[in-house]
Amino acid sequence: MKKFFLMVFVLIFIATGCYTVDNTKVTENKSPKSGIEEIKIPFFVYTNESDNKYAARLCYWDLNNVKVNLTEETVYVSEDRNFLTPVFWDGDSRIVLRKTSYPTHEYKDKAEIVKSNDMNTVYGKDIKAKRNLDNNSEPIKKVKSYTLYLHNGNDVVEKDVSFLYKTKDDKGNDITVGEYDYPCFIDYDRKTGDITFIFSYPFDTHTNVYIAKSNVDNIDKISWEEVKLPEGGVVYTPSPYNTMLIGSKYYIQCFKTLCEVDLKGKKVTLLDDVVKGCRSIVREGDFKADYSKDIKPVGKYKDVLILSLPISTDTNVEPLICALKDNKLLGAIHPKSNDMWDIIGSDKKVAYSIDVKDKNLHKEFNADLMYFPNLETIE
Repeated sequence: MKKFFLMVFVLIFIATGCYTVDNTKVTENKSPKSGIEEIKIPFFVYTNESDNKYAARLCYWDLNNVKVNLTEETVYVSEDRNFLTPVFWDGDSRIVLRKTSYPTHEYKDKAEIVKSNDMNTVYGKDIKAKRNLDNNSEPIKKVKSYTLYLHNGNDVVEKDVSFLYKTKDDKGNDITVGEYDYPCFIDYDRKTGDITFIFSYPFDTHTNVYIAKSNVDNIDKISWEEVKLPEGGVVYTPSPYNTMLIGSKYYIQCFKTLCEVDLKGKKVTLLDDVVKGCRSIVREGDFKADYSKDIKPVGKYKDVLILSLPISTDTNVEPLICALKDNKLLGAIHPKSNDMWDIIGSDKKVAYSIDVKDKNLHKEFNADLMYFPNLETIE
């Protein structure tokens, strides 16, 4: 299952770089401050170390001042090239690592280490949900319930709940949403106690998402909402790896565009203009990729959405990372194949460029690997 997800997204770039402003080559004047509230997005890049190890370096993306900064701080060291990124990281206090990664310094007491990977657990912000399977003799087991581990600061509350929804498909047949599939996204608000699970179900003619809501104080009282996604050639494959929830807005990667589902108003919008706006930041060349250049949610921090999209040059495909709030551009990072990286403001102008030839950063898919907070994982 894990290899399947890696292959599905091998063509999607979750990669770029961040580096100190010191000792860089400035190619354009710095753009003015954007006027937004102070936002510094933390993220990781990875350096190639000795003995085939890799260090996760803490970085910051200062959207107000259009800067990126690579600190000297190592958060953890990994021995496994195939699984460098965390199982989960909220960008602040909580980080979950695999057993092949070793936290450093103060992170030794903060990190949770996953010692097994049965592919039945979904990790989200302040929540871990383990699928409990039945004992039937079928090759594919059915989900009978979830055990939730809800993080409340220093305490973890354990609860069992059944997120299964019986309904009809588009042909009138009985179905049970959540019986076989993983949730696309899970969320726990420890201030209110609200729990949200999102599932998808593909019908012959369309795809629906189903939103289950509960509260820790009355865990078995579950409300369900059903939302139909737009048709017309749009392909939806929502999973923890390619969707993001910010407030009541649920963002889904889909074929060449981005879908926004308003969970409160049950309104669905294809954000074609947002995609076009991101692509307009960089002039695209004539290179034709043999895969769909899908735009993908790769993280969030506070109420800022981070998107990654491949853009064509004249010779290859490069990643472009965009930061948005309320679907408005706050800034972008464009790592180019010549090892120069453009840092871009909300006005779509390059504030400065950074030469990274000597940084010894680890690359995946020909771009420096970058990891943003709050990307959910199945482990």
